[in-house]
Amino acid sequence: MNEREVNTLIVGAGYSGLNTYYAVNKEAHVVSMDNVFKFRTAELRKIVNTGIKSEVPVPFVAKNKVLDIDVSSRLAVLEGEKIYAENLVITPGCLRSNWGKVIENALSSSYISLGTEDEKDEYLLLQLAFYLKKIGKNVRIQTSYLKWLGEPVESIVRSLADQVGISYTERPEFIIEECVPSHPFSFYQPNEFMEIADRVYVAGDIVKGWPKLGELAMRTGMYVGKRINGFSRSFEPIFIFILDAGNGFGLHIRSNKPWGGNLVSVKGSRIRPLLKRFIERYYIWTKGRMGFLVNL
Repeated sequence: MNEREVNTLIVGAGYSGLNTYYAVNKEAHVVSMDNVFKFRTAELRKIVNTGIKSEVPVPFVAKNKVLDIDVSSRLAVLEGEKIYAENLVITPGCLRSNWGKVIENALSSSYISLGTEDEKDEYLLLQLAFYLKKIGKNVRIQTSYLKWLGEPVESIVRSLADQVGISYTERPEFIIEECVPSHPFSFYQPNEFMEIADRVYVAGDIVKGWPKLGELAMRTGMYVGKRINGFSRSFEPIFIFILDAGNGFGLHIRSNKPWGGNLVSVKGSRIRPLLKRFIERYYIWTKGRMGFLVNL
């Protein structure tokens, strides 16, 4: 088996891994099972717009399977190769095994009732429900209406769901399963600098207990890249999400309440869905690079 050393090894080429790469921008190697960036927000919108582009090749990513990770040695064991890294970044994401089946069932039925195993996936459930309602489905959901982001969020989201005719159910037929890591990874609990050991960083959906949100994953990736380059401040997580109601109106939600903060902001307008349309195209054009949208 070949062995080599690199300055920075990034395991995973999703939202966080790619943005770590763009932020480091020097001697960084990215390895992943796939070298195609898939923008999940755009994939979901295919429910109402089948012509939208949702993926783009990222040729600088090396395709390979990670067999094992040794955190103490900053070592990744791949098929046919061992890589030792001065900086190791673990960003493999996680998988919802029945996500595709839930959407398939929803599209083939006139009536659908949905829920989630993980409360923090409710943002995904809500966006799916609004898009299904847009195409004429009878949709019921079991949800807290994002109450965990703050009471103002709950009341406004509930009102918007009622407005378009999405009702509540206590007995959802289909449950969106929680996101789980693939072998050999697990969920990790980093410190305030996104480290789990000296010069071993984690970012994105692999962070234990955090919402599996693409926008947040990109921010963690950008931060880790800057941290490797010498940035000294700790990471400040925030939940930012645009909920498209499908009727020309949308909500822009910002909250750091899940991390003990006091910021809770909900702004609604007809500009928000247009902003989401721009974002869908922007990330395909930039190959997943967050760039100036970090200021959103």
